Amino acid sequence: MAKSVLIFGEKGKTVLIYGLLKKLILEGFKAGYYKPISKARYRLPSMKFVDPDVVAIKDALGLQEPVEILSPVVITRNIVELKNELDKVKKTIVDNYNSIAEGKDFVIIEGYPTPEILSSIGLSVADLAKLLNSKPVLMINAKDKDVVDEILDKIQLYKCFFEFHNYKLDGVIINNTPIYFMERVNDVLVPAIKDMGLNVYGVVPEKPRLLAPTVRDIVEVLNAEVLENKERLSNIVEDIVVGAMAPSAALRWFRRAVNAAIVTGGDRTDLILAALETKPSVVILTGNLYPDISVLVKAKEVGVPILLTSYDTYTTVEKLREVQSVVTADSLKIKESYIIETIDRELDWRKLLNIA
Repeated sequence: MAKSVLIFGEKGKTVLIYGLLKKLILEGFKAGYYKPISKARYRLPSMKFVDPDVVAIKDALGLQEPVEILSPVVITRNIVELKNELDKVKKTIVDNYNSIAEGKDFVIIEGYPTPEILSSIGLSVADLAKLLNSKPVLMINAKDKDVVDEILDKIQLYKCFFEFHNYKLDGVIINNTPIYFMERVNDVLVPAIKDMGLNVYGVVPEKPRLLAPTVRDIVEVLNAEVLENKERLSNIVEDIVVGAMAPSAALRWFRRAVNAAIVTGGDRTDLILAALETKPSVVILTGNLYPDISVLVKAKEVGVPILLTSYDTYTTVEKLREVQSVVTADSLKIKESYIIETIDRELDWRKLLNIA
């Protein structure tokens, strides 16, 4: 019988789930992926709604099961009506899980951002974990907290939520932990979480590269034209810098950025040439302003992709921030070794998966 772990929680879980699955496969285990209930965020040409996270993991791992099996219940806008056919929905979820689990050693199940979602109709994370006899593990984000100790309050709340449903929250992964919080998290918060009777399977430092998109992802979201270096679209983009100042002042910011997307107007030739000297991941020209030929010559020389988009600079930056939360098969494959290294270094993955 396959062992199963249900990982739910905040930003970054799809990437780490991919890493766990790939690690298991590399170790010689047969591993499956399941996201029983997902939110529709993308529509295929066939007009069918899907969750892009499911498509990304399926394509990156080459999973044989169709998307309809991997993610049988896709929420579009309404959920209350599901209560009218709850027994049928639960049967579908169990049947599909059994289909995926057949012949597997492990199945990793991806849950919602918070456990209470769909609790009004009996399909909360606790309900799903109980239904599938799976070990629930919370992934919690340590970043963007004024007081990092607040994560203890959320963990305690979720622990009580599971107890209310007569099921035990097994453990926690603390993800995306800024370096200035690491000492306190390890020395104070981890012992406090263990005192609650929960396992702590890892404290993952903040690693922008884990969630970083590729230039190809950016091309798609901006519907951009690639003016130069189409062969460099696999570059990873970890930072965004807007070039809206004098080249001498901008150069300081360009040099500080790591694997940056530099966004500026196509008419800022002096600034673009200065940016290219720092070899960013990509330069994005806004407003459909075609650059001077010297820009393309320099870009070819240093190997930096040049994109042209019709969006203004503000809209372009907003869309770049959105794409940072989207996982694609392309970005997973490109970052695969880095993701697996993170699993090895930061997670007690054998304990998480009950591997002796």
